[in-house]
Amino acid sequence: MTNPQTEFDSPWKDILQLYFEEFMLFFFPQAHEEIDWTRKPDFLDKELQQKLWLK
Repeated sequence: MTNPQTEFDSPWKDILQLYFEEFMLFFFPQAHEEIDWTRKPDFLDKELQQKLWLK
């Protein structure tokens, strides 16, 4: 059985992953300057979710 919250969460995660660099530039311009954008970000949402379930 799927968690209803997960169904609503997925589109936001997809959008953030797709537009992450633009998101950072708009909301955190100083941090955006410090990030090496030649390296692809590794999103750890699945690992975070696993750790939250273990608690």
